[in-house]
Amino acid sequence: MIGRGPRDPDGARVSVVIPTHSDAHLVRRSLPRLLDHPGEIDVIVVNNDPSQDVTAAIGDHADDERVRIVEMGWEAGFARAINRGIRESSGELVLFCNADLFPTSTYLTEIVAFFDLRPEAGAAIGKILRYDLHADAPTGLIDTAGLLLTRQRRFMARGEGEPDDGRYDGEIEVFAVDGAALVARRTALEATAFEGKYLDESFITHKEDHDISWRLRLAGWECWYVPSAVAYHARTTRGLGSRSYLSAIRSFYRNERQKSQRVQVNAMKNQWLMLIKYEDGFNFVRDLPFILTRELTIAFHHLLFAPRSLAAIPMTLKLLPETLRKRRAVKRRQVMDPRGLRRWFADGRAPRLPSAARPPGMHHPGVGAPG
Repeated sequence: MIGRGPRDPDGARVSVVIPTHSDAHLVRRSLPRLLDHPGEIDVIVVNNDPSQDVTAAIGDHADDERVRIVEMGWEAGFARAINRGIRESSGELVLFCNADLFPTSTYLTEIVAFFDLRPEAGAAIGKILRYDLHADAPTGLIDTAGLLLTRQRRFMARGEGEPDDGRYDGEIEVFAVDGAALVARRTALEATAFEGKYLDESFITHKEDHDISWRLRLAGWECWYVPSAVAYHARTTRGLGSRSYLSAIRSFYRNERQKSQRVQVNAMKNQWLMLIKYEDGFNFVRDLPFILTRELTIAFHHLLFAPRSLAAIPMTLKLLPETLRKRRAVKRRQVMDPRGLRRWFADGRAPRLPSAARPPGMHHPGVGAPG
């Protein structure tokens, strides 16, 4: 690890954790904006790629006392890198920052102000716009404005691929937030950790953000979309946005073909692990036809076009005992009533709640008085 030694545990208001693998040159571009934040901040760059020299890549920023580099020594994956970064950090708030995320200089300022006003918020994300690395310019399109969860248990990015024309300028509570620019309250992370791990390291890659958001929700924490905080993301993969699989079959096929086998395998496995950990009988039985339709559609597609990705089946079975232990821990902490949870995915759209509203069954997790 490279840095200035242990920090004062009360020294940072915001900690930024940046996992990097073969993209340290992008970190150099995003660091100046992060370091423009006027409040106390520490930045932990977690290197998952021993072949890259992060210190050389970020140049003079490596000498900034607010920046530290943690060498994992191997390709540890997003979840392990984030977990290590959280343990190495001190901030009251933690930003999960992809290397290809370029926050505006006010992104953290707006997010911090939001958390000050909403003590029940466990996680939040700003308006994330797509960035074209080849053109080195923003595209004017929404990358994500928060995540929805449908009756199929499919996570959808609000506004994905749509023009930033004002439709997503309202601050609302959403079911989940995207991991590319997720800001979490440390007390919420600590309250929902399993055996000292904040993200589920069984996931390796893909859906870690879905998993932590679902877990926070069950424990009574809120997830919010804060459009006044703006960042740009050079996402390399594409989803379907709000379109169904059948209405966008060609896009679905093209997107799946662009994914590596590793991503395809882990996407299937991680989806099943989430269902095992978080589902309840009340909602699962009511939505079983929708859930089965989605899972069988994806499995059939992979059987025809990517049969090796069905390795997800034995991988899931191998992880089943550990996942059931995690489920028991989650259910012991659950405070959201299944009927309250249901309104979040009954019709595939998160409700536009008034500023003081909470879904039925949501209980205060005990984080202090409102600001």
